[in-house]
Amino acid sequence: MRVLYVLNCYPQISETYIKTELEWVARSHEVRIVTMGDADISYRNHFPFEKIAAKDHTRLEAIVRQFQPEIVHGHYIHLTPWCFHAARIGGTKFTIRAHSFDVLGPSLTRYSKLPIAINSAYCRGVLTFPFTIPRIVETGIGRDKLVPCWPVVDVGRFLDQGSNGKAVMNVGAAIEKKAMESYVDMARDIPERRFNLYSLGYLTDQLKAYNSRAGAPVHFVDTIQPEEMAPEYKKHEWLVYTADPRFNTVGWPLAVAEAQASGVGVVMRDLRPDLAEYVGPSGFLYQTNADVSRIIRQPFSEELRAQGFEHARKSDIARHIELLYELWR
Repeated sequence: MRVLYVLNCYPQISETYIKTELEWVARSHEVRIVTMGDADISYRNHFPFEKIAAKDHTRLEAIVRQFQPEIVHGHYIHLTPWCFHAARIGGTKFTIRAHSFDVLGPSLTRYSKLPIAINSAYCRGVLTFPFTIPRIVETGIGRDKLVPCWPVVDVGRFLDQGSNGKAVMNVGAAIEKKAMESYVDMARDIPERRFNLYSLGYLTDQLKAYNSRAGAPVHFVDTIQPEEMAPEYKKHEWLVYTADPRFNTVGWPLAVAEAQASGVGVVMRDLRPDLAEYVGPSGFLYQTNADVSRIIRQPFSEELRAQGFEHARKSDIARHIELLYELWR
Protein backbone atom coordinates (compact mmCIF):
# COMPACT_ATOMS: atom_id res chain seq x y z
CA MET A 1 0.00 0.00 0.00
CA ARG A 2 0.95 3.64 -0.40
CA VAL A 3 0.86 5.18 3.08
CA LEU A 4 0.98 8.93 3.65
CA TYR A 5 2.37 9.73 7.11
CA VAL A 6 1.31 13.00 8.74
CA LEU A 7 3.67 13.82 11.62
CA ASN A 8 4.36 16.62 14.06
CA CYS A 9 8.13 17.29 14.16
CA TYR A 10 9.81 14.47 12.25
CA PRO A 11 12.56 13.24 12.72
CA GLN A 12 12.68 14.18 16.43
CA ILE A 13 15.19 11.97 18.26
CA SER A 14 13.00 11.59 21.35
CA GLU A 15 10.16 10.19 19.22
CA THR A 16 11.69 6.84 18.39
CA TYR A 17 8.29 5.11 18.58
CA ILE A 18 7.53 6.84 15.26
CA LYS A 19 10.91 5.78 13.87
CA THR A 20 10.29 2.18 14.90
CA GLU A 21 6.82 2.06 13.38
CA LEU A 22 8.04 3.61 10.13
CA GLU A 23 10.85 1.08 9.82
CA TRP A 24 8.41 -1.80 10.20
CA VAL A 25 5.78 -0.34 7.88
CA ALA A 26 8.34 0.48 5.17
CA ARG A 27 9.28 -3.20 4.96
CA SER A 28 6.07 -3.95 3.12
CA HIS A 29 4.52 -0.59 2.19
CA GLU A 30 5.55 2.54 0.30
CA VAL A 31 5.63 5.51 2.65
CA ARG A 32 5.73 9.25 2.15
CA ILE A 33 6.17 11.61 5.08
CA VAL A 34 5.00 15.16 5.70
CA THR A 35 5.76 16.97 8.95
CA MET A 36 4.13 20.04 10.42
CA GLY A 37 7.13 21.30 12.37
CA ASP A 38 10.88 21.06 12.94
CA ALA A 39 12.70 18.57 15.15
CA ASP A 40 14.58 19.96 18.15
CA ILE A 41 17.29 17.32 17.59
CA SER A 42 17.10 15.11 14.50
CA TYR A 43 18.31 11.54 14.39
CA ARG A 44 20.55 10.60 11.48
CA ASN A 45 18.94 7.50 10.03
CA HIS A 46 15.59 8.84 8.86
CA PHE A 47 13.37 8.58 5.81
CA PRO A 48 12.96 11.42 3.30
CA PHE A 49 10.31 13.90 4.38
CA GLU A 50 8.78 17.25 3.48
CA LYS A 51 7.85 20.01 5.88
CA ILE A 52 4.51 21.70 5.33
CA ALA A 53 3.95 25.18 6.69
CA ALA A 54 1.15 25.66 9.21
CA LYS A 55 -2.26 25.76 7.51
CA ASP A 56 -0.74 25.07 4.09
CA HIS A 57 -3.59 22.89 2.91
CA THR A 58 -2.75 23.64 -0.71
CA ARG A 59 0.60 21.86 -0.48
CA LEU A 60 -0.92 18.93 1.39
CA GLU A 61 -3.57 18.58 -1.28
CA ALA A 62 -0.91 18.61 -4.02
CA ILE A 63 1.03 15.83 -2.26
CA VAL A 64 -2.11 13.74 -1.88
CA ARG A 65 -3.00 14.08 -5.55
CA GLN A 66 0.54 13.23 -6.65
CA PHE A 67 1.16 10.33 -4.24
CA GLN A 68 -2.42 8.98 -4.27
CA PRO A 69 -2.18 7.29 -0.85
CA GLU A 70 -4.29 4.25 -0.15
CA ILE A 71 -4.24 5.14 3.55
CA VAL A 72 -3.34 8.26 5.54
CA HIS A 73 -1.78 7.65 8.95
CA GLY A 74 -0.94 10.22 11.62
CA HIS A 75 0.69 10.31 15.04
CA TYR A 76 -0.90 12.42 17.80
CA ILE A 77 -4.62 12.92 17.99
CA HIS A 78 -4.40 16.68 17.39
CA LEU A 79 -3.23 15.98 13.83
CA THR A 80 -6.59 14.34 13.10
CA PRO A 81 -7.90 17.39 11.13
CA TRP A 82 -4.93 17.17 8.73
CA CYS A 83 -5.41 13.42 8.25
CA PHE A 84 -9.16 13.87 7.81
CA HIS A 85 -8.60 16.53 5.15
CA ALA A 86 -6.00 14.45 3.30
CA ALA A 87 -8.24 11.38 3.33
CA ARG A 88 -11.21 13.32 1.92
CA ILE A 89 -9.08 14.90 -0.81
CA GLY A 90 -7.64 11.50 -1.72
CA GLY A 91 -10.92 9.62 -1.46
CA THR A 92 -9.42 7.21 1.05
CA LYS A 93 -9.35 6.51 4.81
CA PHE A 94 -7.13 7.54 7.72
CA THR A 95 -5.87 6.13 11.01
CA ILE A 96 -4.27 7.79 14.04
CA ARG A 97 -1.86 6.53 16.65
CA ALA A 98 -2.43 8.54 19.82
CA HIS A 99 0.26 8.99 22.47
CA SER A 100 0.22 10.49 25.95
CA PHE A 101 0.48 14.26 26.09
CA ASP A 102 -1.99 14.65 23.21
CA VAL A 103 -4.65 12.66 25.07
CA LEU A 104 -3.85 13.57 28.68
CA GLY A 105 -3.22 17.24 27.92
CA PRO A 106 -5.56 19.95 26.62
CA SER A 107 -5.21 18.93 22.96
CA LEU A 108 -7.99 16.37 23.29
CA THR A 109 -10.66 18.90 24.26
CA ARG A 110 -9.25 21.91 22.40
CA TYR A 111 -10.45 20.69 19.02
CA SER A 112 -14.22 20.40 19.09
CA LYS A 113 -14.38 18.75 15.66
CA LEU A 114 -12.30 15.70 16.63
CA PRO A 115 -15.38 13.51 17.26
CA ILE A 116 -16.83 14.51 13.88
CA ALA A 117 -13.66 13.45 12.05
CA ILE A 118 -12.94 10.27 14.02
CA ASN A 119 -16.55 9.08 14.10
CA SER A 120 -16.83 9.59 10.34
CA ALA A 121 -16.57 6.87 7.72
CA TYR A 122 -13.18 8.29 6.72
CA CYS A 123 -11.56 7.12 9.97
CA ARG A 124 -10.67 3.45 10.26
CA GLY A 125 -9.64 3.76 13.89
CA VAL A 126 -7.35 5.17 16.57
CA LEU A 127 -4.62 3.12 18.24
CA THR A 128 -4.25 4.29 21.83
CA PHE A 129 -2.95 3.17 25.20
CA PRO A 130 -5.60 1.14 27.06
CA PHE A 131 -5.82 3.53 30.00
CA THR A 132 -6.64 6.51 27.75
CA ILE A 133 -9.81 5.04 26.26
CA PRO A 134 -12.29 6.35 28.90
CA ARG A 135 -10.92 9.89 28.54
CA ILE A 136 -11.25 9.78 24.75
CA VAL A 137 -14.79 8.37 24.90
CA GLU A 138 -15.81 11.26 27.18
CA THR A 139 -15.27 13.66 24.26
CA GLY A 140 -17.91 11.92 22.17
CA ILE A 141 -15.58 9.73 20.12
CA GLY A 142 -17.07 6.28 19.60
CA ARG A 143 -15.62 3.38 21.57
CA ASP A 144 -15.77 1.26 18.42
CA LYS A 145 -13.16 3.55 16.81
CA LEU A 146 -10.58 2.93 19.56
CA VAL A 147 -8.06 0.08 19.51
CA PRO A 148 -6.05 -0.50 22.71
CA CYS A 149 -2.35 -0.91 21.98
CA TRP A 150 0.83 -0.89 24.06
CA PRO A 151 3.85 1.32 23.17
CA VAL A 152 5.74 0.81 19.93
CA VAL A 153 9.09 -0.79 20.81
CA ASP A 154 11.37 -3.00 18.76
CA VAL A 155 11.93 -5.32 21.71
CA GLY A 156 14.10 -7.65 19.67
CA ARG A 157 16.68 -4.89 19.26
CA PHE A 158 17.08 -4.58 23.05
CA LEU A 159 16.46 -8.12 24.29
CA ASP A 160 19.67 -9.26 25.98
CA GLN A 161 19.69 -11.54 29.00
CA GLY A 162 23.42 -11.14 29.57
CA SER A 163 24.83 -9.46 32.66
CA ASN A 164 24.38 -5.74 33.27
CA GLY A 165 26.55 -3.00 34.72
CA LYS A 166 25.81 -1.31 38.05
CA ALA A 167 25.12 2.29 37.03
CA VAL A 168 21.79 4.15 37.25
CA MET A 169 20.26 5.86 34.22
CA ASN A 170 17.54 8.23 33.15
CA VAL A 171 16.66 9.00 29.55
CA GLY A 172 14.33 11.23 27.57
CA ALA A 173 13.54 14.70 26.34
CA ALA A 174 14.68 17.35 28.80
CA ILE A 175 11.32 19.03 29.26
CA GLU A 176 9.62 20.39 32.36
CA LYS A 177 7.22 17.50 32.89
CA LYS A 178 10.13 15.03 33.18
CA ALA A 179 11.45 16.76 36.35
CA MET A 180 15.02 15.74 35.69
CA GLU A 181 16.29 18.12 38.38
CA SER A 182 15.00 15.56 40.87
CA TYR A 183 17.31 13.01 39.26
CA VAL A 184 20.24 15.29 40.08
CA ASP A 185 19.02 15.46 43.67
CA MET A 186 18.85 11.67 43.88
CA ALA A 187 22.39 11.33 42.55
CA ARG A 188 23.67 13.81 45.11
CA ASP A 189 22.08 11.76 47.90
CA ILE A 190 23.56 8.44 46.66
CA PRO A 191 27.18 9.30 45.89
CA GLU A 192 28.30 5.67 45.86
CA ARG A 193 26.43 4.99 42.59
CA ARG A 194 27.16 6.38 39.12
CA PHE A 195 24.16 8.24 37.71
CA ASN A 196 24.04 8.72 33.92
CA LEU A 197 21.58 11.03 32.17
CA TYR A 198 20.74 10.62 28.49
CA SER A 199 19.18 14.03 28.17
CA LEU A 200 17.73 14.95 24.77
CA GLY A 201 17.69 18.62 23.75
CA TYR A 202 15.28 21.25 25.05
CA LEU A 203 16.27 22.20 28.65
CA THR A 204 19.54 20.25 28.74
CA ASP A 205 21.70 23.33 29.25
CA GLN A 206 19.62 24.40 32.26
CA LEU A 207 19.91 20.89 33.67
CA LYS A 208 23.67 20.95 33.29
CA ALA A 209 23.81 24.24 35.16
CA TYR A 210 21.66 22.80 37.96
CA ASN A 211 23.89 19.74 38.11
CA SER A 212 27.00 21.91 38.33
CA ARG A 213 25.58 23.88 41.27
CA ALA A 214 24.81 20.56 43.01
CA GLY A 215 28.41 19.40 42.71
CA ALA A 216 28.03 17.52 39.39
CA PRO A 217 26.71 14.19 40.77
CA VAL A 218 25.20 13.27 37.37
CA HIS A 219 27.20 12.31 34.29
CA PHE A 220 25.62 13.68 31.11
CA VAL A 221 25.95 11.36 28.13
CA ASP A 222 26.29 12.90 24.68
CA THR A 223 23.41 12.28 22.28
CA ILE A 224 23.18 8.62 21.28
CA GLN A 225 21.47 7.61 18.05
CA PRO A 226 18.41 5.39 18.63
CA GLU A 227 19.93 2.32 16.96
CA GLU A 228 22.95 2.63 19.26
CA MET A 229 21.03 2.68 22.56
CA ALA A 230 20.84 -1.07 23.25
CA PRO A 231 24.43 -1.42 24.55
CA GLU A 232 23.94 1.73 26.63
CA TYR A 233 21.14 0.11 28.61
CA LYS A 234 23.38 -2.87 29.39
CA LYS A 235 25.73 -0.59 31.36
CA HIS A 236 23.04 -0.09 33.98
CA GLU A 237 21.26 -1.91 36.77
CA TRP A 238 18.45 0.61 37.23
CA LEU A 239 16.42 3.07 35.17
CA VAL A 240 14.88 5.86 37.25
CA TYR A 241 12.21 7.59 35.17
CA THR A 242 11.42 10.90 36.78
CA ALA A 243 8.29 13.00 36.23
CA ASP A 244 6.64 16.05 37.74
CA PRO A 245 3.36 15.14 39.51
CA ARG A 246 2.00 18.61 38.71
CA PHE A 247 1.71 17.43 35.11
CA ASN A 248 -0.42 14.52 34.01
CA THR A 249 0.97 14.15 30.50
CA VAL A 250 3.69 11.55 31.09
CA GLY A 251 2.19 8.34 29.77
CA TRP A 252 3.76 4.95 29.07
CA PRO A 253 7.34 5.86 28.05
CA LEU A 254 9.04 3.40 25.73
CA ALA A 255 12.24 3.62 27.80
CA VAL A 256 10.53 1.41 30.38
CA ALA A 257 10.07 -1.47 27.92
CA GLU A 258 13.52 -0.95 26.39
CA ALA A 259 15.10 -1.09 29.85
CA GLN A 260 13.20 -4.20 30.89
CA ALA A 261 14.15 -5.96 27.65
CA SER A 262 17.77 -5.09 28.50
CA GLY A 263 17.61 -6.57 32.00
CA VAL A 264 17.43 -3.20 33.72
CA GLY A 265 15.25 -2.61 36.77
CA VAL A 266 12.67 0.16 36.38
CA VAL A 267 11.64 2.74 38.96
CA MET A 268 9.04 5.26 37.75
CA ARG A 269 7.25 8.18 39.35
CA ASP A 270 3.85 7.14 40.66
CA LEU A 271 1.53 9.49 38.78
CA ARG A 272 -1.57 7.38 38.10
CA PRO A 273 -2.93 3.88 38.85
CA ASP A 274 -2.40 2.72 35.25
CA LEU A 275 1.38 2.91 35.62
CA ALA A 276 1.36 -0.14 37.88
CA GLU A 277 0.06 -2.13 34.89
CA TYR A 278 2.70 -0.68 32.62
CA VAL A 279 5.79 -1.26 34.79
CA GLY A 280 4.43 -4.71 35.63
CA PRO A 281 5.42 -7.13 38.38
CA SER A 282 9.14 -6.39 38.08
CA GLY A 283 8.84 -2.59 38.16
CA PHE A 284 8.62 -0.12 41.02
CA LEU A 285 6.71 3.14 41.48
CA TYR A 286 7.96 5.87 43.79
CA GLN A 287 6.52 8.89 45.56
CA THR A 288 9.65 10.43 47.06
CA ASN A 289 13.39 10.49 46.42
CA ALA A 290 13.77 8.47 49.62
CA ASP A 291 11.71 5.71 47.99
CA VAL A 292 14.14 5.63 45.08
CA SER A 293 17.13 5.52 47.39
CA ARG A 294 15.68 2.54 49.25
CA ILE A 295 14.86 0.64 46.06
CA ILE A 296 18.04 1.09 44.05
CA ARG A 297 20.35 0.44 46.98
CA GLN A 298 19.13 -3.15 46.72
CA PRO A 299 20.28 -5.47 43.91
CA PHE A 300 17.84 -6.08 41.08
CA SER A 301 17.10 -9.78 41.55
CA GLU A 302 17.33 -12.41 38.82
CA GLU A 303 13.70 -13.31 39.44
CA LEU A 304 12.58 -9.76 38.73
CA ARG A 305 14.86 -9.53 35.70
CA ALA A 306 13.19 -12.63 34.23
CA GLN A 307 9.77 -11.10 34.79
CA GLY A 308 10.94 -7.89 33.14
CA PHE A 309 12.11 -9.67 29.99
CA GLU A 310 8.69 -11.24 29.57
CA HIS A 311 6.73 -8.09 30.46
CA ALA A 312 8.62 -6.01 27.88
CA ARG A 313 7.24 -8.23 25.12
CA LYS A 314 3.80 -6.66 25.60
CA SER A 315 5.19 -3.55 23.90
CA ASP A 316 6.85 -5.45 21.07
CA ILE A 317 5.84 -4.08 17.68
CA ALA A 318 6.38 -7.56 16.26
CA ARG A 319 3.41 -8.65 18.37
CA HIS A 320 1.01 -5.78 17.78
CA ILE A 321 1.81 -4.32 14.33
CA GLU A 322 -1.10 -6.42 13.03
CA LEU A 323 -3.47 -4.17 14.99
CA LEU A 324 -2.50 -1.34 12.64
CA TYR A 325 -2.50 -3.48 9.52
CA GLU A 326 -5.94 -4.85 10.34
CA LEU A 327 -7.32 -1.30 10.39
CA TRP A 328 -5.74 -0.63 7.03
CA ARG A 329 -7.23 -3.78 5.55
